[in-house]
Amino acid sequence: MKTHRIMPMNSVLQDDDTENRRVRIESLGRIVKTPQRPHFEKLIHESIVSGVIDITDWTIDAIRSLLKVCAKKNLRVTLKDDTRYFMPVRYPKGQMLESLASAIVSGEW
Repeated sequence: MKTHRIMPMNSVLQDDDTENRRVRIESLGRIVKTPQRPHFEKLIHESIVSGVIDITDWTIDAIRSLLKVCAKKNLRVTLKDDTRYFMPVRYPKGQMLESLASAIVSGEW
């Protein structure tokens, strides 16, 4: 006999909300500039816990923000850039974090 597991409605709504936030962050990442970085970092901090983040066509400022928050919260995320995937195991500190963002954008990494 086959049994079906029914998810509570609030669990389904939380999953939808998390997905909506991730999609919003992925969209905003394409237009974030230096003045918006603090707000974008706050949004990332409140919204991302793990998973795959599509950073294709993101600005350097958006990638720097994402890496900064991930390093601060020690988040295990996979960064998808077009057909390339990155999964930092340890995040560098300080200027090295900025250099990592630049290397991702330039394709050097």
